[in-house]
Amino acid sequence: MLKLSKKVDYALIALTHLARQDERASSAREVASIYGIPQDLLAKVLQKLARSGLVVSHQGMKGGYSLARPAEAITVARVIEVVEGQPSLSLTQCLTDLGACEQFDTCNIKSPLQRLNDEVLLMLSRTTIASMCDDDHASFRGERTAVAVAVADDVQLPVIQD
Repeated sequence: MLKLSKKVDYALIALTHLARQDERASSAREVASIYGIPQDLLAKVLQKLARSGLVVSHQGMKGGYSLARPAEAITVARVIEVVEGQPSLSLTQCLTDLGACEQFDTCNIKSPLQRLNDEVLLMLSRTTIASMCDDDHASFRGERTAVAVAVADDVQLPVIQD
């Protein structure tokens, strides 16, 4: 199962929250309280985002964090890179930096999986914080449910091509 780490989840939640604040700073405590996130962990994630230049830390009474650049300029791939290191996605062991598996030379799925892997990475690099803010929660749940149902029912889904 492929999934983002909790740190990346928290970073995306915080960045999306900050993008909706019209440049008003929000504290780690405020964001943690609103979304039920552990404050200590969120503070560390926000510090990492600040060191990378994605957010700015403001001191003082009305201090906190705000976006350092437009939400349109912050991609999910960049957030993963900042929080976890280079965004790496590996559907199977042969697609990792560690190398090939025992079946590498005779494998009949490595090319299709590499293409799928590349498509997911491309989508992460195209998805911005702004686009995450624009998503309507109800329609997102509906789309996700439709995809989940299609997969569960073994329905043929359209292939994404550039």
